[in-house]
Amino acid sequence: MVIPATTRTAATLSAGTGSLTTRVLSALGTRLEFGSMEDGGFTASGDNTEWIDATRKELRGGGCVALPTETVYGLAANALDARAVRAIFGAKERPADNPLIVHVSSIRMLRTLYHLEPAQTVHGTDNAALESAGALATAAMQRRLDDAERSSGRRWPEIPHVYHAAIRRFWPGPLTIVLPRPPCIPIEVLGGHGTTVAFRFPAHPVARAAIDASGVPVAAPSANASGRPSPTLARHVTHDLSGRIALVVDGGPCAVGVESTVVDGFSTNAFASAAADAAPTLSPCVLRPGGVSVEALQALGGAWQRVRVYRRDFSSAEIEANPTTPGMKYRHYSPAAPVHVVRAGDRQALRTMQTVDRLAQIHATVGVVLVGDDCVRVLDEQALSSCRVVVHRVADARGLAHSLFALLRELDESDRAEAIVVQGVGDAGDGLAVMNRLDKAASFHA
Repeated sequence: MVIPATTRTAATLSAGTGSLTTRVLSALGTRLEFGSMEDGGFTASGDNTEWIDATRKELRGGGCVALPTETVYGLAANALDARAVRAIFGAKERPADNPLIVHVSSIRMLRTLYHLEPAQTVHGTDNAALESAGALATAAMQRRLDDAERSSGRRWPEIPHVYHAAIRRFWPGPLTIVLPRPPCIPIEVLGGHGTTVAFRFPAHPVARAAIDASGVPVAAPSANASGRPSPTLARHVTHDLSGRIALVVDGGPCAVGVESTVVDGFSTNAFASAAADAAPTLSPCVLRPGGVSVEALQALGGAWQRVRVYRRDFSSAEIEANPTTPGMKYRHYSPAAPVHVVRAGDRQALRTMQTVDRLAQIHATVGVVLVGDDCVRVLDEQALSSCRVVVHRVADARGLAHSLFALLRELDESDRAEAIVVQGVGDAGDGLAVMNRLDKAASFHA
């Protein structure tokens, strides 16, 4: 796989609000070839390979690196190093009780975590848990994994069986699964609470190679300042985090545009009763909609046909107080300008026009995101004379998912919109994830 080349080159940025000099290294044009999903491994060739050694050095030394994934850019740090994980929270100014997703580069890496020593409190290359992660490449660890399969009589015994079909279908890719916490994962990854950890195997070749090269799993939330729209370009990362992190790897635009879908098929949240007097049955739940649709999960069959969506199909006071995955507790994805969402349904075009007309009377610049070909006049001639309207159009829910964060940033940062109007979409397919993000970003609904 080749990362498409552009004219971008490595650059050094002046420190912003932080004290670090942030380097940007290009991965564009790097050719990457991968081994199996089971065992990992990769080879790299091409002119731009400096980022691989630089990333490995930062991650194994306890630093933070912004990496592209197929969903959004992530801010990665060694998930076995508590101090490195705390550095993620510091760089983003993220609430410490907001848990992180751990990313792996093979099934073997994920399984091995359940056979390592408990989390240590030391840092960087002195971290005993990090050094024990060298066991990922040893014959002794492979024998231990083989013995676990033989003694249990099943494949991947560390991973609940309900996930196996989803892993085979969607990994590597934009699906995150909730698993029991391995002893080697520090409590900081969990937001200081709970007994489960969310794991993902990213598909983006740069993220996959970076994790594999470092030899450790990485905790990686979106690489933005907390609360801001998620970054889908390297320049979005530097806008928010220049001076706060040491390295950004530029892999071009992200393909999906919204974060991964988070599913729980393991904890008590994954069991529900069809009736008050019925015994609970396994009914996996979507805790955060994202790059894998509910319909795609249902197509797996079995228990996944009963998949439920948090806040749409059920609620939980415990999840609200102590979320098991990011994106559930705090307001997210918000530009500086207030966002007005015009929900899908009857007379959406008219409601859009009325909302923009009203905002144009009180603002100098209004940004508008329209969905589909059925676009209408959004301002009358009188409003046009006193207000600049910047209009962007996307084809459908998938186009909105791909472009939403980038458009919010462009309207906010480049176009200087004082208010932003976005047409909503239905919940089918990609729409559920889009509306989840829009609802969190929105100040008003129409």
